[in-house]
Amino acid sequence: MEHQERRAALSAFFWTISVMAIAGGMLFWKAEVIPTVPAPQNNDAALTEYASALDTANARLTEAGNRITTLQQQLNQRVAAAQAPSVEAPPASNVSSAQAIEYARKVAGALKPTADPELVELEGQTVWSIIYEPGTVYVSAADGTIVLVQRNQPAGTNNDHDNEQNESGNDD
Repeated sequence: MEHQERRAALSAFFWTISVMAIAGGMLFWKAEVIPTVPAPQNNDAALTEYASALDTANARLTEAGNRITTLQQQLNQRVAAAQAPSVEAPPASNVSSAQAIEYARKVAGALKPTADPELVELEGQTVWSIIYEPGTVYVSAADGTIVLVQRNQPAGTNNDHDNEQNESGNDD
């Protein structure tokens, strides 16, 4: 029996080798049939043309980006200018501040101003505002006429006349 076992093992070995050889041959034969990817050919003209087109496109994109940035900045400046409070130059004056003080002395007498005269708008008219301790004198910047004399009331105090009326009303 030993001889038959050996013969069976040897037969199995040869059959295995034969089948593997046939299968391997078929695989190699099929591999030659599979088309291969062609190797890239060195085409310098096409590459140069492609690089040129790419550079042109990049330049146009850069130019468009710069234009967008410029337009955005212009828009931001216009919006900021529209939102910013307009700072007007002081109106022109025919009467100087020193002349306005001289005109105000007609009302203020020997009093000295507590601050420098200042050009202001009063009811649509440009006037010099000259502040004294008891009040403010407004002198026209155009011709020097006294426009308004206003008595200053210290902050936080009530009118004494109103207090007297309240007290007299409570006595009833």
